[in-house]
Amino acid sequence: MKISMFLCALGAFLVGCSSTGTVNSEQLKYTQWQLTQIGQDVIVDSPVSLRFIEALQVNGFSGCNRFFGLGKIEEGQLFVRDMGMTRKLCDEPVNKVEQMLLNMLEIGVPAKIEKGTLIFSGQPRLTFKSVISVAG
Repeated sequence: MKISMFLCALGAFLVGCSSTGTVNSEQLKYTQWQLTQIGQDVIVDSPVSLRFIEALQVNGFSGCNRFFGLGKIEEGQLFVRDMGMTRKLCDEPVNKVEQMLLNMLEIGVPAKIEKGTLIFSGQPRLTFKSVISVAG
């Protein structure tokens, strides 16, 4: 009887967690994402990408520069600390996207995965498609 009550409670807990839509470290680990949308604007063949590896290390390409840091999920938000990057000179539109993305990651951005899509619910909303899973 106690075991069946525990299993029912555990099942309800897991269903509740999956329905919140928030992301956790295990869902992101060993994944790679490509930016497909900024707000309502669809981006075709975007070079902007994120990759999450061991211990939620983050690296990516912001359209002009490569960046890296240590990711952390806290209360449904993704934070990247100790961020470093290359320092190439970019044209203004690319620089604007780069600064927006890096700022979101540094100050923290609500993140969730819905139907295989990573969504940053910042201003504006950024949508990423899954590219590949990175071998652990």
